[in-house]
Amino acid sequence: MAVNQVGRDIVDVSVLKSTSQSVVSISLMEAKTKNPISHPAAIEPHIRALLPSLTPSEKRVARAILAAYPIAALGTIAELSERAGASAPTILRLTTKLGFEGYSHFQKVVQEEIQQKMQSPLSLLESAPRMPPARRGFLGGFFDDLVEALQKTNSLLQPSVLDEAIDLLADPSRKVYAIGGRSSHVLAKYLVFHLHLLRPQVQEIANSSVPVYHQAADLGRGALVVAFDFRRYERQTIEFCQHAAKRGAKLILMTDPWLSPIAELAQIVLPVEVDVPSPFDSSIVAMAVVEACLAGALARLDDTARARMAKLDELTGRDKVIGAETVGGGTRPKPSKQGAT
Repeated sequence: MAVNQVGRDIVDVSVLKSTSQSVVSISLMEAKTKNPISHPAAIEPHIRALLPSLTPSEKRVARAILAAYPIAALGTIAELSERAGASAPTILRLTTKLGFEGYSHFQKVVQEEIQQKMQSPLSLLESAPRMPPARRGFLGGFFDDLVEALQKTNSLLQPSVLDEAIDLLADPSRKVYAIGGRSSHVLAKYLVFHLHLLRPQVQEIANSSVPVYHQAADLGRGALVVAFDFRRYERQTIEFCQHAAKRGAKLILMTDPWLSPIAELAQIVLPVEVDVPSPFDSSIVAMAVVEACLAGALARLDDTARARMAKLDELTGRDKVIGAETVGGGTRPKPSKQGAT
């Protein structure tokens, strides 16, 4: 299946391989359901979650799919059978266990997943109406969709996974680096600005006098990288995370439900809903999760964070009233009244 070229800074997801564990919020109970999968984003983690319950021959098929996903899932049953060293009935049994109605249904959902990953604002605008229905007027309808996106994200995120992310962010022994893409860099900046108020050693990775790739050179096992990468995933962000992982840094990834390729490297993956009636993916839900992480970090750091915030307030002079007579520790003389001698 051919995937359109989307530019040198965008990763062609059809040639990406999944070879390492992705930490995702899908339970084993959900993986065992007999109901057909409704969300194409669930396929790869769904297979991983089901692995422990599969027979040896089914595991061979599952691992063959995962080792060359999604390419291996787009061939014929005969091709997958040869790749996995398993029979066609075994493949059909696996697709049934995964909740699909057959191999063709499985392939259709894989194709939909690839399509969703490659969506651009223009293609979203042209593929379907992107305006909220007038249930409560334009603004009311749009807000309804945002609430629905928040609810979907709440079902995607496991509390234990979010707690683990917060624990890492609040660990003062780790230096935190945040990186985003062309639009998601706003999330990285927001995280860095506010986390820096709570604890030291927080830095944004961004284009500056030092190239982004060079900024990965000093990362080590004590580093924590928080990456924001959403569909039409960006090569620079992915490659930075690859360098960071090679140097032993821990990775937290916030991404869309279709999962950035960085999910293969990350210890923690936080999938958030981005789809709203607009040609642009929404960052509102992602920002809400960032703010939840900040609130959690504050709760864990408690007095340490309060002391740091007080120190920063003192340094910046924010405890002083603008326009007061006393400025910078000195006394500013009052202006003389007009006509005074």
